[in-house]
Amino acid sequence: MNKIQCAKRRKQAKTTGRYHRAEFFGKTGMPLCVLTVHECANVPFHDHDFTELVVVLGGSGMHLAASESYPIQAGDVFVIHENTGHAYQDTRNLELINVLFDLKQLDLPVKDLVSLEGYQALFVLEPRLRSAGGVHHHCRLSSVELGVIRELLINLIHELERKPAGYQCMAAGLFLQAVGFLSRCYSRIRDPEPRALLRLGQALGYIENHYVEPVTLGQLARTAGMSPSTLQRVFRRSFQTSPIDYLIGVRVQKSVELLAVGELNVTEAAFRVGFTDSNYFARQFRKRMGLSPRDFRRQAVLRVSATR
Repeated sequence: MNKIQCAKRRKQAKTTGRYHRAEFFGKTGMPLCVLTVHECANVPFHDHDFTELVVVLGGSGMHLAASESYPIQAGDVFVIHENTGHAYQDTRNLELINVLFDLKQLDLPVKDLVSLEGYQALFVLEPRLRSAGGVHHHCRLSSVELGVIRELLINLIHELERKPAGYQCMAAGLFLQAVGFLSRCYSRIRDPEPRALLRLGQALGYIENHYVEPVTLGQLARTAGMSPSTLQRVFRRSFQTSPIDYLIGVRVQKSVELLAVGELNVTEAAFRVGFTDSNYFARQFRKRMGLSPRDFRRQAVLRVSATR
């Protein structure tokens, strides 16, 4: 389906509006919910304020997102980020498992996961490009892999629905296992277009593992198996910024996490995340966060004090 046809379908589709996390997370008591959908009918365009992982268990249909439309079938896996409109049409016996989550609120130990190229491709790059109409593929599991992920998610559903003692810990563990398994599955894809995303995922993983160290464009390009100019172009397409500016953004976000605790001063936090000049760090922090790191830390300390 071309972009004109897809746009026409979007115009014809009646938007159902927005789904809110409170509708789902309130039932489970944590920012994680799993839904099974049997005989999924056509679903008009909608968006939500949480991230959605979709696993197609059976049947077929068309998935529409932004200006793209593509067929889906058993074994397909894709991620829809918050505020991204999407829809299902021409469904035939479509059976889905939808995992709704907020990774930040779950506060899980994902440092190891975010360094995986498959995680970056499936959970970061594909959703970004899909929302901009720039991706034409998605992960497709083998029948064996589909059986594994189905069993993991069914066990997760049982924990969230029955809520036995310790269910939140068990649910979080099963969710992490599912994300890690899917990330590894993606890393094994050999099709050319997904492999290109995986190369970019390698660069993102390198940044996550080495942001404290001096990182150069050349190092990132070698990690991704691209020339520096190609890496620059791919980064611009995916993130509307350069690789080094992306690195700086990661460092600032890591400093936010440190300053929010209130145990380090501004200079200590800056050096801890890879900045060597506290004045430069302050400029970059204000540029991205809208206030100085000193003011951010002061507000964080006040919030912590108020909760004691």
